[in-house]
Amino acid sequence: MDMCSINPSHLGKKYRYAYACGAQRPCNFPNTLTKLDFLKKTANNWFEEGAVPSEPFFVARPGATEEDDGVVISMISENNGGGYALLLDGSTFKEIARAKFPYGLPYGLHGCWVPKK
Repeated sequence: MDMCSINPSHLGKKYRYAYACGAQRPCNFPNTLTKLDFLKKTANNWFEEGAVPSEPFFVARPGATEEDDGVVISMISENNGGGYALLLDGSTFKEIARAKFPYGLPYGLHGCWVPKK
């Protein structure tokens, strides 16, 4: 597991859920998104053949009362050169939507900054 995130309202506090990149072997890059439940000691994975996700970010629903009430956003690089933004339900970890980019994304998008020129 790498590049974890949690609900930002739980920073510095006890939390139950974390979202991270993981690996379904064999692979050369992280190829799953994972929701970890530390209370139940379970993991729920999102996986799509040929997809390489960037670090997931949790965004809480305004007015949420449950820690995992929100969405998880990740940028996905595809092995065919394409890419898309993926939106997962923070609670069920099921796909809500994806938005295809008109350009490809490099693997390892984490921490990259590309100047305009």
